[in-house]
Amino acid sequence: MNVPITTAPMTVAERRAALRRLVALFGLMNTMIELSAHGAPRSMAEHATAARDLVGELVADLAAAR
Repeated sequence: MNVPITTAPMTVAERRAALRRLVALFGLMNTMIELSAHGAPRSMAEHATAARDLVGELVADLAAAR
């Protein structure tokens, strides 16, 4: 789903903060894949919750940057 987002350009600091969160999200997703492959549903659920919360924070920050 492509939704156009019209916001003011991000500052360098905002871009760096967003990139740090995306890198953290990437790490969480890799951990979830590994946990899933080894049959650890509880740990995977905890990591999935953390990933969801991180995405939510990033989306809220980007929406507020208008």
